[in-house]
Amino acid sequence: MPDWEINKFYSPVKFQHQADEFWAIYRVSTCAVERRRAQFFALLAEGRSEGDVMDITQYGVRSARYVIDRYHRLGLKGLSDGRRDNRGAPRVLTAEEQQALAAQLHADFEQGVVWEGKRVQEWIKEQFGKEVYLGRTYEFMRAAGFSPQKPRPQHVKGDPAAKEAFTTKS
Repeated sequence: MPDWEINKFYSPVKFQHQADEFWAIYRVSTCAVERRRAQFFALLAEGRSEGDVMDITQYGVRSARYVIDRYHRLGLKGLSDGRRDNRGAPRVLTAEEQQALAAQLHADFEQGVVWEGKRVQEWIKEQFGKEVYLGRTYEFMRAAGFSPQKPRPQHVKGDPAAKEAFTTKS
């Protein structure tokens, strides 16, 4: 039995649509993933051999099985690329919470108080009851218009008088 055979350990494709419907999707779609999947099923629905279809579409056995399973579960909707609908992880802070943090940062900055990430982390825990990673606090600070700042390092044995004498005055 050849390596490329889809139906090896898998049930055959149960077509719910005709090849013409798949070709119609193939022609109008602007999504490369959807076009490739439509072509795959159109060729199979026309009666082409599995080997030919897999050679033409360049699907591997695992990918072909995945696409067939999606089609069986979702029908024509299974041809679409689902990544477009994935909005990602939910935001850590809502827009209102971010605005409250920014207002607090700006108010304290006006009074000469500069916050660091650890203080932002503690403030968020105190105000909103949310645990955030230290790295995320710097993102919130940047969104509020602040950047993490540290003083330039000074050598332990540095002599400020010698440094002043070394600088040239122009």
